[in-house]
Amino acid sequence: MRLQKKLLGMLLVTLFVFITYAKAVLAQESIVEDNNIQFTLQESIEKALRDNISLKILNENYNKAIIERKEAKSKADKIEEAQDMMKYYRALPGAGSVKLEQMDFNAFSFEGYQAKDVLPKLKKAEELILKKNLELEKRNLSIEVTKLYFNVLLAQDNLKNAKIQLERSKTQLKNAQLSFEQGISAQDAVLMAQANLSNSYTNLYSAEKRLQLAQMNLNKIMGRELTAPIELTTQFAYKPEILGDVEEMVKEALTVRPEVISVRAMRDVAKESFDLASSYYTSNTYIYQKAKIDLEKANLAVIEAEESVKLAVRAAYLKVEEAAKKLEAATKFKETAQESYRITELMAKSQVATIIDVLAAQEKLYQAELAYSSAVLDYNIAKAELDNWVGKELM
Repeated sequence: MRLQKKLLGMLLVTLFVFITYAKAVLAQESIVEDNNIQFTLQESIEKALRDNISLKILNENYNKAIIERKEAKSKADKIEEAQDMMKYYRALPGAGSVKLEQMDFNAFSFEGYQAKDVLPKLKKAEELILKKNLELEKRNLSIEVTKLYFNVLLAQDNLKNAKIQLERSKTQLKNAQLSFEQGISAQDAVLMAQANLSNSYTNLYSAEKRLQLAQMNLNKIMGRELTAPIELTTQFAYKPEILGDVEEMVKEALTVRPEVISVRAMRDVAKESFDLASSYYTSNTYIYQKAKIDLEKANLAVIEAEESVKLAVRAAYLKVEEAAKKLEAATKFKETAQESYRITELMAKSQVATIIDVLAAQEKLYQAELAYSSAVLDYNIAKAELDNWVGKELM
C-alpha cells in the first residue's frame, strides 16, 4: 500500500512538472508570435483565418452538421435492419406472423424510406454546404486581408513619394532664393517655392497618417494590437502578367466554387426526394407535386449559381485586363513626367525656364507618381480577385 502511495505521489509530481513545463513552452511560443512584426501576405492571411471569430462560429456549425449526419446514418441503419428482419420473418412459416406483430411497420412507410434514403443524403448535403460556406468565408476573408495588405503597401509607396517630393521642394526653394539673390528671378518665385515646400510638408504628414491608419486596419483584421509595429515582406507585382484562357478559368471555377457545389448537392437531394415520392404517390397528389416543384427549384438554383459564377469570372478577367492597361498607361505617364521634370530643371539652370515652370513640372511628377502607385494597387487587387474566383491560392 505504501509503495502504491509512493508511486502515485511520484506520478502526480511528474504530471505537475510536465504541465508546468508545457505552459512555459506555450507561453514562450506566444511571446515569440506576439513579437513577430514581419509578415508575408500569406502569413497575414493565415493569422486572420486562425483568429477570426466568425470563422470559428461557422466551424462549430460545421462540426454540429457532422454529428447530425452521423445521427441520420445511424437511424437509417436501424430502419434498414428493421426492414431486413421483417422481410426475414415474413419468409418464415408460422412463427413469422407472431414476430411481425412486434415489428415497426413504419419502416416500410413513405416516412420510413425518407428517413432511410433521403434524410442521410440531406444531412450529408447540409454538412457539405456548411463546409463550402466555411471555405467561401475563408476566401472572402483572404481577399479582404489582401486588400488591406496592399493598402499598406500603397501607403508606403505614397509616403516614399511624399518624402522625395519634399526633398525636391527643398531644392527648388534653395534654387529660387539663389536666383532671387542673383537678380535672375523676382521674389514671387521664392514665395511660390515656400508655398510649395509647405504643401510638401502637408503631403508628407497626410501620407504618414494614412500609413498609420492602413497598418491599424491590417492589424485589426489579423487580430493584433492596432498600433503593433508591422513590416510587410511581400511586394506588389509591378508588371502585368500574361493571363490564361478565360474559358478554362470559367470551367475551373465551376468545379471549385462553393456556391455551385452547394446548390448541386441540394439538387441531388431534391432528385432523391422526388424519385421516392414518385414511387409512392401519383402525380395528382400534393406530396408528388411539392416534390416536383422542389426539384424544379433546385435545378433552377444550379443554373442561377453557375451563370453567376461564369459572369463573376469573366468580369474579374476583364477587370484585370483593364487594370493592366491602366497600369501600362500610368507607367508611361510617370516616365514622361520624370523626363519633363528633368528637362525643365536643365532649362531653368540655363535660364530658359523659370522656377515657376520647375515647380509646375514637379507637381505634375508627384501626381503622376501617386497615380502610378494607385494603378499598381488596382492591378494587384484585380489579379487577386480573379485568382480567388478560379480557386487559386492568394500569393
